[in-house]
Amino acid sequence: MQHMLPGGFKRIRHYGLLGPAHKAANLAAARTALEAPAPDLVVVETVEAFMRRVADIEWLNCPHCHEGRFHVARAIPPHLPRAPPQEAS
Repeated sequence: MQHMLPGGFKRIRHYGLLGPAHKAANLAAARTALEAPAPDLVVVETVEAFMRRVADIEWLNCPHCHEGRFHVARAIPPHLPRAPPQEAS
């Protein structure tokens, strides 16, 4: 129960340095202030390559048969309203 918010509180996730509105500019300003170099784009790897290197797994493969591949069937747009929760009968 440590991670549950009290009644009446809302969790806000999109704020601060890593907020999506100005993320690139904020990170660039932070790197400048810390005198840190910008990341080398050649070093940045795909998620698939990272998971293969770090965990030695093919993350797109089926966890049961290890042969089938996951693929995107359809994308759910973020702007669609959610249906209200159904009450248990």
